[in-house]
Amino acid sequence: MAENDSGLQTRPSLLLRLVDPRNAEAWQTFVDVYGPLVFAHARRRGLCHEDAEDVTQRVFARVSAAIQTFDYQPEIGRFRDWLGPIVRNEGNRFLQQDRGVVRSKGGEQENSLNDCVAPAAETAWTAEFNAHILQLALARAQERFEPPTWRAFELVWLNNTSAADVALQMRQPIDLFYVAKSRVLKQVWAEVQNLTEDTSISLHAFR
Repeated sequence: MAENDSGLQTRPSLLLRLVDPRNAEAWQTFVDVYGPLVFAHARRRGLCHEDAEDVTQRVFARVSAAIQTFDYQPEIGRFRDWLGPIVRNEGNRFLQQDRGVVRSKGGEQENSLNDCVAPAAETAWTAEFNAHILQLALARAQERFEPPTWRAFELVWLNNTSAADVALQMRQPIDLFYVAKSRVLKQVWAEVQNLTEDTSISLHAFR
């Protein structure tokens, strides 16, 4: 079950790399990582496929324009809390159009609707964001482990199978499963940090 730790991420996080507008690789990764999240959120709010795609493109355009001045300070605000209002506001524009909301010339109607966000909406976005990042981190981490190591982690800590039963089934000493858990969680956390730098995402479910 052993693998070396050379695969642990040591490069700057995705958010830091986005600050350079010429970093095409970072921007493509950002689109691949966050595109499905933004699109799915828009669809859950009732937008059709085409409008959800449009919202996703507009969100990326706004992020591109604003990321240069984005100052990541976790104690003040996390990236998900910065991204969430951008996603909601772009979705609101389509929903307002569909409902025939009339905007004043000064945009007061649009601003008031965008700024008044219910706590439930904040909670839903946070849950969607965290779940999406954790699933991506797990998928990216899996590529760095041999199948038996990942299978042990999956059975015991994702499927809640008894470690003793899995050890017997796989004919391995039980202590190797705890070593596998530690190694996998270390890599998953590295992947989370690479994607978001968000230390508020909890791996409690896997402890």
